[in-house]
Amino acid sequence: MATLLWIQKQDIGPAARHSFDLVYDAARSRVVGFGGQIGQTLARDTWEWDGGNWTQMSDIGPPPRLGHALAYDATRQRTVLFGGTTKIGVIEAQFVLGDTWEWDGEAWTQVADTGPIPRAFHAMTYDSKRVRTLLFGGVTERQGRFVNFADSWSWDGNEWTEQQDAGPPGRNGHRLVYDTLRDRAVLFGGTTDAKLVNDTWEHDGSLWTQMADTGPDPRVAYGMVYNDANTLLFGGFNFADKFSDTWTWDGKHWTQRQDIGPSKRSSHGMAYDPSRKRTVLFGGNSDQDLGDTWEAFERP
Repeated sequence: MATLLWIQKQDIGPAARHSFDLVYDAARSRVVGFGGQIGQTLARDTWEWDGGNWTQMSDIGPPPRLGHALAYDATRQRTVLFGGTTKIGVIEAQFVLGDTWEWDGEAWTQVADTGPIPRAFHAMTYDSKRVRTLLFGGVTERQGRFVNFADSWSWDGNEWTEQQDAGPPGRNGHRLVYDTLRDRAVLFGGTTDAKLVNDTWEHDGSLWTQMADTGPDPRVAYGMVYNDANTLLFGGFNFADKFSDTWTWDGKHWTQRQDIGPSKRSSHGMAYDPSRKRTVLFGGNSDQDLGDTWEAFERP
């Protein structure tokens, strides 16, 4: 097995924050990040990473938020954003969002305000075989109680369509990535009704299948990407402490990799840059918000 190496990059760029979601824009060879929480303030700035430098692209677009999800639609060359919350702290229904926005590299455009029920801490990825952005799960509040969603939706650039298939139990704080070699969306972990889980599921475009219930410890708010060979997971939170472990999923098994790299953290952003074969990580939260940039790569 190749050696996985983490290296720290420059620390000049976005303000230290958590819940700064990242995706890779293949048309322009840039990692794109939006929003998040800076101290006790929510952000609405858009940044891009070219492998050497961060550049602020815009501070006009979607309202400030955290708990949103991004996915990159490679066919239409757009970064898709859905949902999140405009309130720091406990989820309250009146602050949870159900809007859809797209970033074309120059400007944000709101493209829908209907579709999935408003939610936060859901997950999205782009299914390149079906040419759809896939969304699963998330959380809102109803009559003073948290409600986790177990629904799957797809976005084709014009409208949202609910997928009529049973799958993972409702949850939030999970991640979803697309394995292009096996044409599967991969989902891991999260929290279901206040219980942390570490189950692994895959979606083949029509059906969900549970693949494993062992691997990384149960957790939320970790980072996860597909790196052209495996699904790679780093960090997260188990309600008591943060993690600094790195794992890979090959479609059958989870394997823990070396643990020298970023400090323990949760709610960090991660994206994979295939042009440079680097996984990019930014920020997150440990005992305080972080503003460091790291990259991981496989060395034979």
